[in-house]
Amino acid sequence: MTLPAPDAQIPPDLVAAFGIFLGRRPNPANAPRHENHYELNRILARSAEFRASPRAVKTPIGWPLAQVFVSKPAKVIYCPIGKNACTFLKAEVARTAQPAFMNYMARDIHFITDHVRTGLQLSDYPEAEARALATDPAYLRFAVLRDPFDRLLSAYIEKFVLGRTAPDNIQHTRSVVAPVQRAAGLGQPDHDRGISFRQFVSHLETADPARLDPHWRPQALYLAGMDYDRLFRIDELDTVMEMLETRSGLTLGRQARNVTGSGKGTPRPGAMDLLPGKIAGTPRIARASFLDHGIEAAIHRVYAADFTLLGQN
Repeated sequence: MTLPAPDAQIPPDLVAAFGIFLGRRPNPANAPRHENHYELNRILARSAEFRASPRAVKTPIGWPLAQVFVSKPAKVIYCPIGKNACTFLKAEVARTAQPAFMNYMARDIHFITDHVRTGLQLSDYPEAEARALATDPAYLRFAVLRDPFDRLLSAYIEKFVLGRTAPDNIQHTRSVVAPVQRAAGLGQPDHDRGISFRQFVSHLETADPARLDPHWRPQALYLAGMDYDRLFRIDELDTVMEMLETRSGLTLGRQARNVTGSGKGTPRPGAMDLLPGKIAGTPRIARASFLDHGIEAAIHRVYAADFTLLGQN
């Protein structure tokens, strides 16, 4: 959709957000008050106008297909997998479709595409069309895989250590922190205290893999319901980008986002048993310091299907 050029009196972010969520320009007289684009997007998503709009209607085809990305111009279908450069790849696959307000959309790509019918997810199409796209031979279907050790440690450092008290992160970690601390005899969940990496891995062994948070849910489960043409490794991101550029005719980015640097650093014996407060704010700790025979064996059991996929790739 093409809208008129922004009014000098209306901030560009407001124009972009209204265009994406409501398909119209904002009225300066009653535009919502907001601190940043994050807050603005959530205000608009809660508005009666948006909720009554076709833009808010998603097709209930179920996870994982509902969150799969599609670019009709580039004829690619991409399965985002949490902690596998998915923020970066979602934005770059979206760019190949050249939607309106792409630069604004990239700043909150997860929320916008999950809540707005942008044409970028299979759940934006009627079920019959979505399922036809999933098998159309003209499309290249791909995903990016990551070593389960690295992926799990990255999730732990990002969610349980560096951002452990951020409300958005607590939404992901509370289903782990609460039962682990309760089993240890603690009262109300204390996210600042948190849990150790060993406790995290031990919890995963007792959990239903299908009910785990997407950031540490087995990668193999993401691939259900569709046959994929290419499964790249995360160290092949440049190859992925070259493929997307060839299919779209566009020049795309190369810098992945949400990089924690977890696992790169100096040895620190016993790091797997440290609480987050003893890890945050210190020099980066080497990957090997979070692993011992018991933890490695447990991760192999929980993510056996992922290791098989990586071995076949």
